[in-house]
Amino acid sequence: MSRIIYISSAVALLITAFAANAGTFEKGAWSASGCGAMPETPVVDSSSVDAFNRSVGKINEWQQQIQTYHDCMIKEANADNAAINRSATSEQSRINEAVEKVNKEAAAGKQKVEQTSSRSSSGSSFPSLTPPPGGGMGGQPGY
Repeated sequence: MSRIIYISSAVALLITAFAANAGTFEKGAWSASGCGAMPETPVVDSSSVDAFNRSVGKINEWQQQIQTYHDCMIKEANADNAAINRSATSEQSRINEAVEKVNKEAAAGKQKVEQTSSRSSSGSSFPSLTPPPGGGMGGQPGY
């Protein structure tokens, strides 16, 4: 029972961490959800020297803001990628374990049936197992 509670707690922590860092993926496009809106691009006013100089000042401020936004977006994207990778790898491991378990059970069942049938010498043959999904399932991510 303590193992179930421990696993449930770990899953809850992962979900909380993922939700705190998760961007949104909608209609094939990912966007950061915790970085606020992307700063609005300034307009360059070249109608006069003074207007242009004010534009340059606004551009300098914007560049600092866009750098902060960019850094936040990259951090969030990396966190999402890491969470997706961990989740996919965990799911692949779960699938591999299920395939291995079923294959062992099938092999044991085949051996038992072969021993029984060799005694009765019926001469029947057995089908072979098909390869598991994802090819060899060598534990490597298949994405």
